[in-house]
Amino acid sequence: MKNVKTYLEEKRDSGVMPTLKELINKTKNSSYISFDIFDTLLKRNVKNPSDVFDLVQLKLGEKELKFKEKRIEAEQRARQKSSTEISLDDIYRCYNADNSLKNELKAIELDVERECLTVNPYMIDFFNYCVKHKNVYIISDMYLSSDFIEKILADNKITGYKKLYVSCKYGKTKRDGSLFKLYLNQNSINPREAVHVGDSWRSDYIMPKKMGIMALHIPRIINSENIVFHGETININYLNSMINNSIEIETTSYYKFGYQKFGPFLWGYVQWLHKKLKENNIKKVYFFSRDGYIMMKAFNYLCKDQDIEVHYLEVSRRSLRVPILHFDHTFNTIMGMVSPSKRVSLISIFDCVGLDINNYEDLLMKYGFSKKESFDRKTISNNVNLINLYKELSTDIEKKSNTEYASLVSYLKQEDVKGKFGIVDIGWSGGMQRFLIETLNQLNIDNEIYGYYIGIANYYTRNTMVMPSLSLNGYLFDFKNDKDAEDKRSSFVGLFELLFLEQNGSVRNYITKQNKVVANRAPYEYIINGKETIELKAIHEVQKGALKFIKNASEDSILSNLLSYSADELFEGLKETGQHPRKKDLMLFSEFRFFDEGEIHQLANPKSIFFYIGNPQKFKQDFLLSRWKIGFMKRLLKVDLPYQQLYLWLLQFK
Repeated sequence: MKNVKTYLEEKRDSGVMPTLKELINKTKNSSYISFDIFDTLLKRNVKNPSDVFDLVQLKLGEKELKFKEKRIEAEQRARQKSSTEISLDDIYRCYNADNSLKNELKAIELDVERECLTVNPYMIDFFNYCVKHKNVYIISDMYLSSDFIEKILADNKITGYKKLYVSCKYGKTKRDGSLFKLYLNQNSINPREAVHVGDSWRSDYIMPKKMGIMALHIPRIINSENIVFHGETININYLNSMINNSIEIETTSYYKFGYQKFGPFLWGYVQWLHKKLKENNIKKVYFFSRDGYIMMKAFNYLCKDQDIEVHYLEVSRRSLRVPILHFDHTFNTIMGMVSPSKRVSLISIFDCVGLDINNYEDLLMKYGFSKKESFDRKTISNNVNLINLYKELSTDIEKKSNTEYASLVSYLKQEDVKGKFGIVDIGWSGGMQRFLIETLNQLNIDNEIYGYYIGIANYYTRNTMVMPSLSLNGYLFDFKNDKDAEDKRSSFVGLFELLFLEQNGSVRNYITKQNKVVANRAPYEYIINGKETIELKAIHEVQKGALKFIKNASEDSILSNLLSYSADELFEGLKETGQHPRKKDLMLFSEFRFFDEGEIHQLANPKSIFFYIGNPQKFKQDFLLSRWKIGFMKRLLKVDLPYQQLYLWLLQFK
């Protein structure tokens, strides 16, 4: 249990950051402003300052074991020996090692300090305002040298101040007031005209006030910051700190979601993808539209590998599936191509074979069906009327397939789709990969295709039963290559897939324009009457935030070169929203529409619980159609329950 002193210290450490307007107003009558550096002007991308030593240890490997422990002990001995402030050189003089190793360790520590430090986004605008309107000084208790700190400040564009006061240079400290006294005396400053800004309760607030200086205490931990990833490892601490220290302050909730949760996951995926391409000696990779578009942008941000050709292939399940149906379009074959959901809608069957259900109203009437008809997958093959209706579609299916086959072939040849290459898509069963291989095989085009996906679901077998040699690889989960795999996105698959949405309509087929074969796109679902819907605007913000994180991560040498993360670790933010949504998560996403195989559903928008009590079958239907089942249940019941466990239990009764 925490003692009272520890509790109070933690309370002082955290708080709400004053706005720029509030900071300016509080200092309007002061001519002199002094700033602390660490956790005020600059932030370290670590939870605790001593975490820097953990990063040094990672760089050292086994070259110097127990570095952190030895480094802390060396600083303690140095402070015991000195009656004044110490320097980094003083610390390493007390470190138990030969001089050559000491110099190496000190150099690595300075490198890590440099790599960890970033400008505090909450303070930089206020600092720049003060530089223009006040006399600005910088005062810090720190064992790092003035030269080193000046370089760090300059690298982070913190310039224009009058003078830097570092404790180890002057042998005086803020915490005993002597450094403040020196600052006031050297610059002939009346303390009543001065303000000091810093995060330490004692050194930056209590002590300057004792010296007659007005003080503004800045919280080290901002209450609005989120702990996205849970754990106490240096990897997790660094990632959380980097996110909170680098995200822009004035952003939308969707941008924040993209930066904090989608960005890290997408960053991990493209790193994994690059590694897999290298392992398999892939020199050419095709990113499939539409989900692959954001993945390709992320890949290009991060992996500027001249040895790998990157292409964008405008394809869809429909554009690859319909052209091969003239080879085999039996009803059982089609059932292996439509969505694997437990309920199969009539409209999805028509969509699967490339026919518009609106053109067959007389045929539907003949067999007693409406356009909204759906069937239980377990008994669908026994529905005589449906089988007979489907037989009457056979001629139209073959005609449509033959027409689209020719244009697909022209497109694939134009895009030089042949030989050994990788394909990238969101997942989940390798159907598009199978359809592409079948087409290339029919054309006698040599191909060796490796599929790289976010995940491989357990229904991948519907494709490997037809094509056992399919090369499928999943990042987050992989039922094909891991017998213990778990589908981690099934309870919020619609929400998850929306994050990858390209801002364009689905590819229907191919047409020729100006002697070039181009994708014929369907009208974009999220543009109505020429205006972007809220879903489109939101996903654009999410992806903008995600790409900004990836850009920042690619420029962070510690994230890029030193630390490593599992897919599960980087998925935690998305998993938290998908499986344990808070009220604000539901407000952000639950009423978004999801378009799939000709159908439209909202992610999680249930009717009232009283309605479902009287209509239990309607609950089952709405629950199965929801593409964010956890969100559906949370909105329905409105209380905190173990919804993921409840979802898995309900699956048994589908």
